[in-house]
Amino acid sequence: MKDKIISIGFLLLIFSLGIIQIFTKDQEVSQIERRKLVTIEEVKEDFTATLDSYLSDQIPFRNTFLKLNQIWNREILGNKEHNNTYKKKDFLIEKLYPLNEKSKNNFINQINKISQKYLKENHSFIAIIPDKSYFLENSFTLKLNYQKLYQELKDNINLNWLSLEQTFTLKDYFKTDIHLKQEAYFKIIETLKQSFELEDVKTTYIPKSLANFKGTSFYKLPFNNEEELTFFESPATKNAIVKHLEYQDDLVYDLEKQKSSDMYNIFLSGPSSLIEIINPDSLNQNELIIFRDSFASSLAPLLIPYYHKITLIDLRYIQMDYVANLVDFTNKDVLFLYSTLMVNNSFILKA
Repeated sequence: MKDKIISIGFLLLIFSLGIIQIFTKDQEVSQIERRKLVTIEEVKEDFTATLDSYLSDQIPFRNTFLKLNQIWNREILGNKEHNNTYKKKDFLIEKLYPLNEKSKNNFINQINKISQKYLKENHSFIAIIPDKSYFLENSFTLKLNYQKLYQELKDNINLNWLSLEQTFTLKDYFKTDIHLKQEAYFKIIETLKQSFELEDVKTTYIPKSLANFKGTSFYKLPFNNEEELTFFESPATKNAIVKHLEYQDDLVYDLEKQKSSDMYNIFLSGPSSLIEIINPDSLNQNELIIFRDSFASSLAPLLIPYYHKITLIDLRYIQMDYVANLVDFTNKDVLFLYSTLMVNNSFILKA
């Protein structure tokens, strides 16, 4: 009798979920998984290939079930890791392990290829920002041998090395995002000034904060708090002329992006293959070229007062051969700024 009751209850649950699904509008995006969901329109186009995914993606109360699964794994079973993410003192830390040796070697080769072909006469430096796993104890989980990784990069990349691995602490990062807070970059401005022999510039930075920031890691574990995203305005950021290769956005801080799925995109309007930032008030003709990933989006605004022009190149979205037709490297300062995340996933670079 007990088994019959359980079976009937289960069937009623499945039937009820099916009825609810029929009358519920499809969700197009999963914030928790940060991906597009299969909708009924895709099922109409290819029924056999998409039906299973559609039923899974559009099941009623799906986000609730995902959160319950997270709670079960972390709080009940005691697993430290869920969705490749750990939690340390309210900081969500996405796992970076093991080291992809092929990717590391490819990263070294790609940087050296660019340096040898285009930057023989340039004042060029490279800096690698550690991901948040750097701050996990070895006893907490398996982690990269960062000391060995940094030494291999330093020994094999043919550029001047800027050591940043001891510069930052975990508190310099957002709790729910992979990125550094913008104020953390003030720690390296002096280092960059000395490395590129830049003159002091008097400027004033005014902090502005946005509430309700949910970083890219926010939904990977339950019970997280929204945080503030702070950016720093200066006369240079207000007056700068910003030009994107692909689109018409022209702001250093694009506050319309706070309404998007990733508020970090307020920095230079988010992903972009090539950006030029011109400082019309500059008292010099210095130019800086930054080869970068998304971390540099929040550093670049702080460097505007020191340069007449800054060019940001993201080789995830543009071929280097094409860049060479658009950018003049002659007598320019050059900075390669990447995170260890990119070192471990370098095959997306189009060098």
